[in-house]
Amino acid sequence: MTSSVLAEDVVPRRPLASTMWFGSGRSRGRTVAKLPGGGWRRAEQGPVGPLVLEVRPANDRIVLQVWGPATTPPAAVERALEDARAWAGFRDDLTGFAELVAPHPLLRHALKVVGPPILGALPRASESFGRAVLGQLVQGLEAARSAHQLVAMLGTPTPQEVTAWPTREALGAAPAHQLRRCGIALRSASALHAFAMHETRFEREASARAWHAMDASLTSIRGVGGWTSAETRLWLGDPDAVSVGDYHIPATIGWALGDRSEDDATMLELLAPYAGHRGRVIRLVERAAGRGLVETKPRRGPRQALSAHRYW
Repeated sequence: MTSSVLAEDVVPRRPLASTMWFGSGRSRGRTVAKLPGGGWRRAEQGPVGPLVLEVRPANDRIVLQVWGPATTPPAAVERALEDARAWAGFRDDLTGFAELVAPHPLLRHALKVVGPPILGALPRASESFGRAVLGQLVQGLEAARSAHQLVAMLGTPTPQEVTAWPTREALGAAPAHQLRRCGIALRSASALHAFAMHETRFEREASARAWHAMDASLTSIRGVGGWTSAETRLWLGDPDAVSVGDYHIPATIGWALGDRSEDDATMLELLAPYAGHRGRVIRLVERAAGRGLVETKPRRGPRQALSAHRYW
């Protein structure tokens, strides 16, 4: 299927969301790819064929484009252009964040050095939820591998060599034994099917940024707890999402902001003063840790080996 530029917007250059890479990686089954001259492109489902969103810097500007079939309805094109803006972080609201962290010397310094974490939003709640479910109880590399395999098997490819996350119909019709080939356990497959049945409601809550309502809806799904809900909402742009139960985050926050604690309860206490931006504070601390600006828990052993339960 051929595609052409359907819409374009040009805005003044500014930092893009650091989360735009999410979904990139190996060429087979990736939803996101880095552009040769800088910037990113991602595939999305469209009403008459897949659409491709592109965001790329150009001198002192940032160019946003939507590619797709010429017969795509104008309303879908405008929605895709708005999705590109949100994905790039242009809809992220940083109001009050600098003032909120200013009293803490470490966070104030980290913000000055690395800048505020700009949160992009994935265009579809189904992709955010799917990736969160695949990340349950496994290492990030293993979760990414499952996601690539799922997209390669059920997604919609584009001429630009990126593939759109599977449709609700494709995921809902895929039996558990087929998903198992991607390393997806029965519990996770059941959660994907349950989400697909009510996808419209979840997409509506995500569009309205009704985070509390969405958290309640997500955790009503069997096999979905606070961690999966928070990861889903984080990738949809919720700045207050805290992934309770994460393997690394409590220690990251405890060592940086506390006295080397590593439990969820203490983490929540340390983050309480930053309500409304707790997820953003976590991202700021993680970026600061990557630059050696905060104390981190030392590694005391080799990385755990990835599981060998994949069939392909």
